[in-house]
Amino acid sequence: MMNERKLAVFLMLLLAFSGHVMGQTVTGKVIDPSGIPLVGANVVEQGTTYGAVTDFDGNFSLELSSSDVVLQISYIGYETKLIPYTGQKELKVVLPNAMALLDDIVVIGYGTQKKKDVTGAMKTIKAEGIEGQPVSNMASAMQGQVAGLQVTSSSGQPGAGHNVRIRGTSSITGGSNPLYVIDNVIVTNGSALATLNTSDIESINVLKDASAPAIYGARAANGVIIITTKRGKAGKTAVNFHTYAGVQTPSKKLDMLDAQGYQTVWNAAQDNAELERFANLDGTTLTESTDWQSALLNDARIQNYELSTTSGTENTNISSSVNHYQEDGMILNTGFTRTSVRLNADTHFNNLKLGNSFYYSHSNFRDQNVVNGRGMLNWALSQSPAVAIRNENNVGGFNGPQPGDGALNKVNPIAAQELIENTRRINRFLGNVYAQYEFFDGFSYKLSLGADMAGTFNRYFAPEFDLGNGQTPLSIQNGKQVTERRTDQSSILLENMLNFKRMIGKHDVAVLLGHSAIANETSYQHTSVVGENISEAFPVINASESVSDLQGGRSQRRMLSYFGRASYGYDGKYLAMFNYRRDGSSAFTAENAFEDFMSASLGWVISEESFLEDGFFDLLKLRGSYGYLGNDQINASATQSVVNLNSKTIFNGNVLVNGVSPGSQVANRDLVWEKQEQLNLGLDMAILRNRLSLTVDYFVKNSKDLLLRFNLPKATGVGAVYLNAGQVQNKGWEFDLSYGDKKGDFSYNISANATLLNNEVKELAYGLEAIERYGNSYFVPRNRIEVGNSLFALYGYQADGIYKSEEELNDGPTPLPGTAVGDIKYKDISGPEGVPDGMITNDDRTFIGDGNQDIIYGFSMSAKYKGFDCSLQLQGVYGNEVFNETKFYTQGYYNTYNMTTDVLDAWSETNPNSDTPRAIPSNLSNNDEVSSYWVEDASYLRLRNVQLGYTIPAKAVGVIGLSSCRLYTSAQNLFTITDFSGYDPESATFSGVQGAQLYPTPKTFVLGAQIGF
Repeated sequence: MMNERKLAVFLMLLLAFSGHVMGQTVTGKVIDPSGIPLVGANVVEQGTTYGAVTDFDGNFSLELSSSDVVLQISYIGYETKLIPYTGQKELKVVLPNAMALLDDIVVIGYGTQKKKDVTGAMKTIKAEGIEGQPVSNMASAMQGQVAGLQVTSSSGQPGAGHNVRIRGTSSITGGSNPLYVIDNVIVTNGSALATLNTSDIESINVLKDASAPAIYGARAANGVIIITTKRGKAGKTAVNFHTYAGVQTPSKKLDMLDAQGYQTVWNAAQDNAELERFANLDGTTLTESTDWQSALLNDARIQNYELSTTSGTENTNISSSVNHYQEDGMILNTGFTRTSVRLNADTHFNNLKLGNSFYYSHSNFRDQNVVNGRGMLNWALSQSPAVAIRNENNVGGFNGPQPGDGALNKVNPIAAQELIENTRRINRFLGNVYAQYEFFDGFSYKLSLGADMAGTFNRYFAPEFDLGNGQTPLSIQNGKQVTERRTDQSSILLENMLNFKRMIGKHDVAVLLGHSAIANETSYQHTSVVGENISEAFPVINASESVSDLQGGRSQRRMLSYFGRASYGYDGKYLAMFNYRRDGSSAFTAENAFEDFMSASLGWVISEESFLEDGFFDLLKLRGSYGYLGNDQINASATQSVVNLNSKTIFNGNVLVNGVSPGSQVANRDLVWEKQEQLNLGLDMAILRNRLSLTVDYFVKNSKDLLLRFNLPKATGVGAVYLNAGQVQNKGWEFDLSYGDKKGDFSYNISANATLLNNEVKELAYGLEAIERYGNSYFVPRNRIEVGNSLFALYGYQADGIYKSEEELNDGPTPLPGTAVGDIKYKDISGPEGVPDGMITNDDRTFIGDGNQDIIYGFSMSAKYKGFDCSLQLQGVYGNEVFNETKFYTQGYYNTYNMTTDVLDAWSETNPNSDTPRAIPSNLSNNDEVSSYWVEDASYLRLRNVQLGYTIPAKAVGVIGLSSCRLYTSAQNLFTITDFSGYDPESATFSGVQGAQLYPTPKTFVLGAQIGF
């Protein structure tokens, strides 16, 4: 009884105390440094949206939700202040001008720097710029946000990689991907981005010119992207849960012929070729039609769950997270799942600071099958709509074209995706530990050890099945099969650094000296067996002793580096930085292993000068940089000859003996580093109390001694040799504009960026006239690298309409043999003497397009009103052309493929004004030549992301024990404006050729919640 009374008294006192706290009101006034009241300043309890807005005189009054709060006072154009509540009744708050925003700390490589003092070209994407985007790969979230940064998705397949370029492509085969640095660990494989949880990222810093990247020397020729994950902060432990779920739908489907249209078109093609019609299409009435495209493409689920914590004391800060991401693919039985764990910690004892960044991920990929270089969607488009998908009488239960349907050598993509297992599993550990000791104020030593370790397991299992036509399905040309491949990659990084930084009067001095050693190793084992006891009940390697392929290998690469940086600033006005690095790489011979890379940059903050003391400019800065960087992204054995260990020779007439013969590569001991010289001139400006900011950069980037894998004539008996092949120049302009303001409870920000880029080959070495690429067993090379053109120039015949009469055919240049009325007409460009000769020959091939993107641009907007927020992001490119293989295969009368409805308008005697070529099998005309007829403008504008959210008031969620709760809905790729006729203009990447491994980018719709405890 006594205990009950004590409890009742305690509860009454607690209730009275709570009522007293809730009833406490704090008042105050918010002003700028000159004493002018700030109207509409936000005064909220930190971590919530509960607060007040200052009136016309800058006054506010706020009833507190508890006694343990921190007041956050903010206003556009001014520095945000945090004031812990300790019982004050009235506050006077002075917000400094947002020059402090220019003092934001940015990561520049082996250190940090105030944004105002940066003399190079760089851009920072903060966490809020990528939050809530339902993407598996961080690169997707960067699209359109940084001037000079090109990010294209070559595939919409879940977990697929992206092609990333900073200021254009500079190499032929030497690699043009930027260097990624994640929590001070140099990542050599860009696939790490797919295994990284986007929500763990605190900031992304893109280093574009030669200034700051030069500290990375040999790896920095293509720019540097520094990714920093979230770390702990002093204060109360915060627990956050973030989840979203939604659906992905195909963004586009092609209008394909139904069974009746297919019958009409192919009967006409066979008649025009004076060939016998296919039996099942001749005189039959087709009542059913198969939509192979829709059978393969489906709506797919996407879901994400993440639990994160941050905590900190005076000496130790910890941040951790657990994440599970799952994305099913639109193509049947494809998908991606990732489970990851992160733990970051920092602690210090007097002058010693210790810390770690640990990240582990387990990723599973279900990939689409690729047969003869073509993905399943390409095969779906090829199938006759008059053929059913399934036939229960066939082994496996699937159907295929029969002899009376046309060509038999087609893949049933539904069978392939349902019966064949094609999976990857990646376990990745990314970690860094460091110790830093400060000898005295401003002088410290840091030891850092990093590791990037990945184990990949690929598995392929194909059971026995048939399609009822007497042929082994193309999907299993070797019969039932099991293939397994295990790859282990490791990169160990050891770094030692001495750092001195001191402000001496008006002199700001910083010096960095460092040593770095990297050891990379890759090994693999590959085994493939066929036949015997392989089955769905026994899908393992030891089910067969019939080994069709057995491989293994191991490669190592080492790099030793010494580097230094010195920076100087005087009175916040005059800035200078010098970087130097000496790198040695095992990819080259001992004579050519080491190379020196360096850069210098200067800056002048004009707005700090007395003659601009009127304050119109919050910032006006001129800067310039010049430097040399390097690239060693080639095969680790590029300077060595490679032999063929599987060479077979017959002795004594019938004895087969394994031997050794010249292999795929011959040594070039003179191979040297690919080098890049870059000049950058820039202007940074901010006005209207930093509401409006503008950055302009002009750059010239010359890449010399290009690394090229050059294919040798077959008569040599050797496949290729690596050469230093020439010089490429990328130059252009970058513009980045931003405006933000706040009116009462409403705040907004609008930003836009654009890059004007020109890519040109300046020189080819060894007397090479040109280098041709992107050919295959059907197409001649479609890309020609030649001085004066870009790396991605398309090469072929120039189409000039079609022949619409016999007179036109006879009066013009002599066409290619076999050309008839209704075929594509090609221009007479040249001849053996370099001038038109009245004949269409191979000499008439010319440049017919350019895959280089002339303009890359992005636009974003965000707004907040009380608890509501919204944002959208647009992204696009202009000026690039693409050879559209999808158009070729679906309009070219190839191998009895199905086609789009465009061919219903084909030229004929009854349709003589059509611009669509006549119906004729591709092997009986010249319409299948590489020509501008198949080249299309791939410019586009895409609504990349749009999001609407609402944050529930803190008081409302506080009653259920939450500190915050935000609900949102988001959509991606809602629309694309383009003249491109294929699925996705973006998937052509930078090559100018959209291949046949199609996987369209989906539309995505999600609902999500961010909850704080």
